[in-house]
Amino acid sequence: MVAGVAAAALGLVLVRRLVSLEVLREQHDVAAAAFAVIGGFYGVVLAFVLVASWERFEHARANTEVEANALRDLERQAGGLPALGGTALRAEIDAYARSVVDDDWPAMREERVSDRTQQLADEIWHGVVDMQPQEGRDVALYQCMVQKLDDFAEARRDRLLYIHNALPPLIWNFLVVFGIVTVGFTYFFGIPRLMPQMIITVALAATIACTLFIIWEMQTPFSGAVTVPDSAFRVVFERPAS
Repeated sequence: MVAGVAAAALGLVLVRRLVSLEVLREQHDVAAAAFAVIGGFYGVVLAFVLVASWERFEHARANTEVEANALRDLERQAGGLPALGGTALRAEIDAYARSVVDDDWPAMREERVSDRTQQLADEIWHGVVDMQPQEGRDVALYQCMVQKLDDFAEARRDRLLYIHNALPPLIWNFLVVFGIVTVGFTYFFGIPRLMPQMIITVALAATIACTLFIIWEMQTPFSGAVTVPDSAFRVVFERPAS
């Protein structure tokens, strides 16, 4: 990011040394019109991608809360069926919550999945499916558990999908290339003093570079400098169901 801003500033200095101010002034009207069209279009696309990346990040964060809440509800409901293996299921859920924090989150920072956490998730699934309630109360409670199990499993799958999905290379190529083009158009303005034009160029380059950096970080919600925290699962871990 800093290197890109520095390159934009050096490019302006180089252009001002190689091209006379009179020549730049001759191109001013055409350059201004082209900059307005290209810069405006690029700004709209960049803002759209930024908003889409932010919504993706927020959806990933909300999805982890859905998974943690479903897990906690499932743990509480399992306490009502001790004779059908509810006690063992609660222990598996508690172990899963611990593993998510201790194993899954560090693994996702490396864009992979923890085998131990996946094994515990499978055990939770089989622990619920293998139950065979007979009495009416147990059947009603079991139906609620199956619904929570579906919510938990779906939220977990969505979380794992966010590990690898990112913006297509075509989008990144467009953003980078036309970001350079947009900054480059500021070189065509023949401002008599270099410093004001330098400020304009650096400010534009820094804005684009910072926006691209934010998009880059938010496209993978569980790795990089900006990540979804594991706080939802820590609540499950630190406050076990009674």
